[in-house]
Amino acid sequence: MLKHEFKEGKLVVYLEGRLDVSVANDVEEGLMDLIDNGGHRKVLLNMKDVEYMSSSGFRACISTLRKLNSKEGQLKISNIKPAVKRIFDVIELTSLFDIYESEDAALKAF
Repeated sequence: MLKHEFKEGKLVVYLEGRLDVSVANDVEEGLMDLIDNGGHRKVLLNMKDVEYMSSSGFRACISTLRKLNSKEGQLKISNIKPAVKRIFDVIELTSLFDIYESEDAALKAF
């Protein structure tokens, strides 16, 4: 189960550790469940505790973005560590996502 809470009417999901092939499918399924069965349309992924992200982790984020877009929702990402942010930059995904320095800034941007 993904750690999450509700703030200002938005779903904040706290991701942690290594988002690699061993956990990405579970993360993706958990996010889809929260969106489909929880009815959430405004989702913030707080990545302050994510140490590493593989292509599987990025796939989970892209899948979540697509799901929310199909439901006229929004996805924001906050607190990306510099090492993970570099990977976002290298594979040119920073323009695809709304990325914020802090959770507060992301919540205000909805």
